[in-house]
Amino acid sequence: MNKEVEEFKDVSETYKKLEQLIHSYNTIIDQFKENNKILNKVNDFQKSQYEKVTKSLTEIENINNKNKNELKKLFEEKVDKIRSDNKEFYKDLESTVKIKLDDNKSEIKKLIENERIQIKQIFEIEFAKNTKELNQIIQIETKKIKFLLWLIGTLTLILSLLSAIKLWM
Repeated sequence: MNKEVEEFKDVSETYKKLEQLIHSYNTIIDQFKENNKILNKVNDFQKSQYEKVTKSLTEIENINNKNKNELKKLFEEKVDKIRSDNKEFYKDLESTVKIKLDDNKSEIKKLIENERIQIKQIFEIEFAKNTKELNQIIQIETKKIKFLLWLIGTLTLILSLLSAIKLWM
């Protein structure tokens, strides 16, 4: 009987350990269930957050594309405006340069005409000076020739008279 009591004690202890194990197992199962619920909630939360992030990223991408298109459009408009302004500027510059050239053209013509007149005046002055000098030289030479002609004429008369006197004598 002692042996049976011992066996009974052993069985009782084993039963207690089994009950403890069952209780531990049930606690672990309950904890797993609770953890599973929490994990499902976390998973659902992550899914919703992922969807929100995906939606936000899609919105950001759409906004970015929209802004990119607007920027491209504004850039093209500004470039076209700059081109137009440049065309107007160059047209204005061209007309200004043409006007200045036309103004300068008449001034250049006036300068050329003034230079031509000055050259003509200088030429006329030099010509008059040379003519005056030439006239003076001609007058001097003419006086010399007249003097020589009078001298020759007088000598010829004297010689003619002398020859006539000699012939009559």
